[in-house]
Amino acid sequence: MTNNILKRSSSVAVLSGMFLLCALACGNDKNTSGEGPGESPAATLKGVTYVPIGDLFPNPERGFYKHTANTEPLSERELRELRKDNISLAFRYFYLKEFRHAPLTPEALQNIENDLNAVRKAGLKAIIRFAYSSSSDEPDAPLSTILEHLEQLKPILQRNKDIIAVMQAGLIGSWGEWYYTTNNLNNPAARKAVLDKILEVLPQDRFVQVRTPKYKQDYIGSQKPLQAADAFSSKAIARLGHHNDCFMAGVDDYGTYLDVEADKKYLNAEGVYVPLGGETCPPQGVNPADCAKAQAEMRNLRWSYLNRDYYRGVNDNWVVQGCMEDIIRDMGYRFVLQKGEYSEKHVPGGDLLATIKMQNLGYAPPFNARGVELILRSATGAATYVAKLTDDPRKWEPYKLAQLNVKAALPKDIPAGDYKLYLFLPDPESSLHDRPEYAIRLANKDCWEEATGFNDLGMTIKVDPSLNLPQSTSDIKFILKK
Repeated sequence: MTNNILKRSSSVAVLSGMFLLCALACGNDKNTSGEGPGESPAATLKGVTYVPIGDLFPNPERGFYKHTANTEPLSERELRELRKDNISLAFRYFYLKEFRHAPLTPEALQNIENDLNAVRKAGLKAIIRFAYSSSSDEPDAPLSTILEHLEQLKPILQRNKDIIAVMQAGLIGSWGEWYYTTNNLNNPAARKAVLDKILEVLPQDRFVQVRTPKYKQDYIGSQKPLQAADAFSSKAIARLGHHNDCFMAGVDDYGTYLDVEADKKYLNAEGVYVPLGGETCPPQGVNPADCAKAQAEMRNLRWSYLNRDYYRGVNDNWVVQGCMEDIIRDMGYRFVLQKGEYSEKHVPGGDLLATIKMQNLGYAPPFNARGVELILRSATGAATYVAKLTDDPRKWEPYKLAQLNVKAALPKDIPAGDYKLYLFLPDPESSLHDRPEYAIRLANKDCWEEATGFNDLGMTIKVDPSLNLPQSTSDIKFILKK
């Protein structure tokens, strides 16, 4: 493997401005009839055609990130300002240089906790990495120290999993990139010991990213990519993703790839199930990636996130060539509603029927779990009902049609009247579920309700107890939100 590039620190940019509240309703309505999810052939449905938009806006766990290191505490105020620049991710290097041969002190552990709390308060997620050196001539730590520190970090990782987007393996070698090491750790046995421990202490529903495809293949013992049958499980093969810290910087990206064609094919297959991200660095033997190459590579490798500040010689080239906004818009996922069909006539205890079609125009699907909920809110705003669906946004792959087929039971005691219908894609963690910063915004006109994180489906349903309609037998039920 060729040498890895020297790392850098970057300042936190303070930006100005506030999001404005968006108007409600999506698209233009038209009446249709036909057979949909669970209704009789004679049922009348109301159709809504949705209007896509090209606006830039932040969404959780995707896009450009802000690089930071623990040379100073994270500032909630400065982190919050990043959202105004469409950034929802903060990369945090936790350098443990003072503890190469000693346990972490209570103060050091509290500083890590404080940083993660600042990320949460600011409405962002964190990409985290621990390391013992920030240059190629600094020592790392022996394996015994690494394992001890990971055990000490376990409670913090468990408590803060809600705002950990992903953890990069780190710890071994300079910058935690698993190459330069002063403790003979760049070998399969040492790497396995570290990964075993990380997978043990990190919550099972969080990913660990490794620096090259070979590192995962060596650990798993196979060059076969992750398959759908094992995806999103607690198995090690399903929990290991990839980061490339010299993305598009050379023929083999500074030794990231051993067999370029085979490794990229492998990542293309894995990228529909695990996170891929990283940063660019100074090109070696190639020209800086132009717009066409950059966008094609990100789409091929299912790219979810990238360092905003490094390497500027590459990133700035996309600004000059005019594709930076396209990259900001498409990195990770971008869901666009296409059409919806909804039942018009309803009785208390009866069915609400819906077919909702959308497309992911981004480079990748979401990689962490995500809720899917239909929201009914009374015209007066006095009552809100929630139906939790079983659909999984992680399976909404790029450029494939995603369709929600809904048959949900209305409450038997729902009052008569008009109710607006919304789609809500919240963070499943209870600490974040009701925070709109952590909900997914759809890329449709006049759709986003910033105060709640709801996406307006442009549909008002009527509940009339005088109608002669059957009671629902669906397991999906609308529940009054307390």
